[in-house]
Amino acid sequence: MRFTLTGFRQDGAFRIFSYEGISEDRVRTQFTVRVDPELGRRSGIRLQELPLLCVWVLERRTGDEPDLIFTEEAMARAVEERAAAAEAEAARNAPPKRRKKEAVEEYDPYEGTPMPPAGYGRGW
Repeated sequence: MRFTLTGFRQDGAFRIFSYEGISEDRVRTQFTVRVDPELGRRSGIRLQELPLLCVWVLERRTGDEPDLIFTEEAMARAVEERAAAAEAEAARNAPPKRRKKEAVEEYDPYEGTPMPPAGYGRGW
């Protein structure tokens, strides 16, 4: 199911996000997720991140209930998963570790070749 944010409203200390869920067979269902922005702030979640994290809640719902609450425990899990994903991304994008270069004798292609006579190649 795909979710599209259709809006939000303020209800006291809570922000209620409205979503439209579209299933594989194109059936549309309305959902709402109630969030306490203060809990989010204490968990390290910025206000701008809440709509996307509400989709995270919707994707992990277990029943058919259209009205959900983004609890403090769910916020903690979301923050943990997000940190683990960021850590995995950083490890994947890290430059490859270089092995220590072993001592290699330098090759001098001119070593042992006689020098040309003085004035060779001059006087065009």
